[in-house]
Amino acid sequence: MSAIECWAVCFQDILSWFWWLFRGLLFYRIKYDLGLIYAKVSRYSFTRTLFRTDPVNLGNNISVVENGESTLIWNPMDNFTVLTIDGGGMRGLYSATLLDALVRRFNPEQNAGVLDLGKKCDLICGTSTGAILACGLVAGVPLKNIIELYTKHGKEIFQRGRTKGMASILWILKHLFKPSAEAKQLGNVLQSVFKEETVKGIYNKRGIAFCIPAVNAATYKAWVFKTPHLNGKNRDNHYKLVDVCMASAAAPVFFPLHSIVNPENKNDTQVFVDGGLWANNPVLLALVEAMQIAPQDVNINIISIGTASTPNGDPQKLANLDWGFGRWKFGRESMEMAITAQAYGYDSAAKFIANTLSQSGRKIRLERLEETPKSPEQYSAIGIDKADEIAIKTMSALAENDANSIHSKHNGDDNSIVRKFFQL
Repeated sequence: MSAIECWAVCFQDILSWFWWLFRGLLFYRIKYDLGLIYAKVSRYSFTRTLFRTDPVNLGNNISVVENGESTLIWNPMDNFTVLTIDGGGMRGLYSATLLDALVRRFNPEQNAGVLDLGKKCDLICGTSTGAILACGLVAGVPLKNIIELYTKHGKEIFQRGRTKGMASILWILKHLFKPSAEAKQLGNVLQSVFKEETVKGIYNKRGIAFCIPAVNAATYKAWVFKTPHLNGKNRDNHYKLVDVCMASAAAPVFFPLHSIVNPENKNDTQVFVDGGLWANNPVLLALVEAMQIAPQDVNINIISIGTASTPNGDPQKLANLDWGFGRWKFGRESMEMAITAQAYGYDSAAKFIANTLSQSGRKIRLERLEETPKSPEQYSAIGIDKADEIAIKTMSALAENDANSIHSKHNGDDNSIVRKFFQL
């Protein structure tokens, strides 16, 4: 073989080597680009791990169980939908009835009793009585069953004392050192609904995140029960839903504090008080949590629901400015005023933050469902612990009336987040 032929063979080998190198680089480049495209389309909004098995379709997103943990893969074509529900004791009947009525209004051709409103949500936040509704929706409990919890068991749960004459004095003396109601009745009702379900268990089954505010009585600090929807946030995995609801609903004066044996340390007993002390309207909590979960380029839609707030001012109440224990109804009136003030204050603050962030490029829409004006007589018929027949009928009527008004306002608006939420 001549020198020229040798150089030709060597040159051919070099070209072949470069060709295979080029093919390899091209292959990995294509694979890398496809990986970027896949990551952008799928976009993990929560944790990301290597092994995926047993995929389950859950509403807007796909949930996969990975080594015992639930992971959501985000679908960027959808908005991140949040529902928040205020606290308000027995007034939670209004909230549950309003949700049920709106589902019926926006879905007239379907059996609203079997529609699963919880699946429309990526995150649900509820306080006190709102915690019960939130956990119910997360667990897939039909709204009619939640309504029955109030109508059938309200009198057992909220044992309202008499407030006039000698009977009121005797009742006050009896409850100087204990709350007006026992927690046993509420606990039994919740146990019949949620059984032994845990925070992690329901999240793995349904893939719906929730946040439930309470107060740690030992430290006087806020505590938020959360599903493990954020990487590393798994402190509350083994708490039972019954205990979560009882902790958030342990309203001062009305119910005793709620104790829970730490699921991870049997020697540690934790005591909780009503989350309404700091977040009766949990909309700010929901806004902060949603911003941590949802990708930057995904719109956040928040639907906020109240519990039939007081009308703006009652001249008869303000005629006498010297309010003592009687005028404050030994703590009841102060709780009523606090939760109403929070509802308005937190709603205004959340809307301001949402509008400011939207102007900066983070699209956030917040809709507080409007309550039609109610007379002082109507409001006097309902209350945190009023579960008599008049109270139940008044709250149901108010909810149905408000549902009609909300439906009329939003039904013809294709851009309404209320319409998109309730149309199942």
